[in-house]
Amino acid sequence: MTRELLHGRVGRRGTALLVFAVLDAVYAARLVTVDPGSQGFYAWLHECGPLWLWALPWVLVAVMCAHGAVGSACDKVAFAAAIGIKVLWASLYLSGWLLGDVPEGWVSASVWGAFACCVWLIAGWPEPINGRGHPPWTPPSE
Repeated sequence: MTRELLHGRVGRRGTALLVFAVLDAVYAARLVTVDPGSQGFYAWLHECGPLWLWALPWVLVAVMCAHGAVGSACDKVAFAAAIGIKVLWASLYLSGWLLGDVPEGWVSASVWGAFACCVWLIAGWPEPINGRGHPPWTPPSE
């Protein structure tokens, strides 16, 4: 699907939600397939519950983002869920680091927190539309 076709159907905010849906689904797949002993964070999470259980919120958020992108309803819930899961993950990494169980967890906490801020910024932007129903400006095609 070309950029113009995608933007024409779901807009830029919807495109962002589709990107978040893919990211969240990929991360869920990672949690389901990873060896808990491969990384300190995964081992720490696995002590609280199996990693497939931790993957379920990621799948739920992925579905919410995909639905928010193409559904006719408001996309606020999808953006809130996309922000929430990333804040949760940042909090888990930070907690693991503060407890001494996840070395350098502050780095991943910072990355997930910054990404949550990016989603929050995108969520606050209006869909750019001119009188013809198209974005007023798009980057030139290469």
